[in-house]
Amino acid sequence: MRAERLASEAVEVLAAAVVDPAAAAGAADLHDLVRRWFLLHDRLAAFEVFAADPRRDEGVRALLRQGAERDEAFARSLDAAIERARPQPQSNSVRMDVRDVSGGTFQASGRDTYRNSNIEIGGGISLLAVAVIGLLLLAVVVLGFAAQH
Repeated sequence: MRAERLASEAVEVLAAAVVDPAAAAGAADLHDLVRRWFLLHDRLAAFEVFAADPRRDEGVRALLRQGAERDEAFARSLDAAIERARPQPQSNSVRMDVRDVSGGTFQASGRDTYRNSNIEIGGGISLLAVAVIGLLLLAVVVLGFAAQH
């Protein structure tokens, strides 16, 4: 049962790596492990047939299953390589750290769930208005003082 699962998962990951360059980078260790195993057991031709056309996976799948059944160390290595080759799940949370912002609208959404959080930031306009009024009052006071002298 475990050997069948390992063989199926290895074939699935390796087949994806043949057609998708992004998947190939993650599956390099698995590819090397399986290729070396086939080479050591004089079955490299079966692996090359699969590498040329991943739809022709029966021979590779059967040989990997047999290898995992007969060799526990190979089964453990195969399991670990499959795990490393699989894309790691990403968090779909978003963290925003906003400082010293005077206004605007910010949107954030998760990777898998589309949720928007709009945050209206005000206060910057109010601060600007207070500063302008303060400058006007200061100008009036200074001009009034200058006019008296």
